[in-house]
Amino acid sequence: METPMIKNEVFEGDVCEVNITSGVSPKDVESLLDMARTSGLFTPNELLAAEDMAWGCAYQGDNTSCCFLQAKINTPDGDKPIGFLCFAEISHWAHNFELFGIAVTPEYQRLGIGSALIVEMERITLAANGKRILLETGDSRDFEELRLFYEANGYVMEQHFFKQFIPKDDGVVYCRLLESVENSDNFQ
Repeated sequence: METPMIKNEVFEGDVCEVNITSGVSPKDVESLLDMARTSGLFTPNELLAAEDMAWGCAYQGDNTSCCFLQAKINTPDGDKPIGFLCFAEISHWAHNFELFGIAVTPEYQRLGIGSALIVEMERITLAANGKRILLETGDSRDFEELRLFYEANGYVMEQHFFKQFIPKDDGVVYCRLLESVENSDNFQ
């Protein structure tokens, strides 16, 4: 499986290579949860769910229902996680997937890392015969940049809801109907 790589200037004069990998190990869990916490976009209940999914993936590997993608850079101390995305097929609703959460550490935002994670998720979803990816996010001003990010990556706010996917009172649903993303130019 080919792993996308991005080279971006991160700090003045510094260039680093970003690798996107699938899976999570027990040693990665705390850094992923710290990223989710510091993003400010995860509610306490969502943080608990992310923790359950991360530990489940760390110990069950491919036997778990969700998939974690990680963006990492190579440092002198080893690989450093700088972003993640978690998604899964929606049970009892064939060919439909849900994006549970995405986070990129602040100093690496706006470099295309989140978009690269999205593209890799879509590639994996298409390979599993997925037809649609749904997600829920907040509708307040706090989530405006996140909504714009999803829209820039081809996600459309749903005006009607699916019986299997109804948002919370303060949420909105976005959907992406998948086509071949081989020639995608969705990187921001």
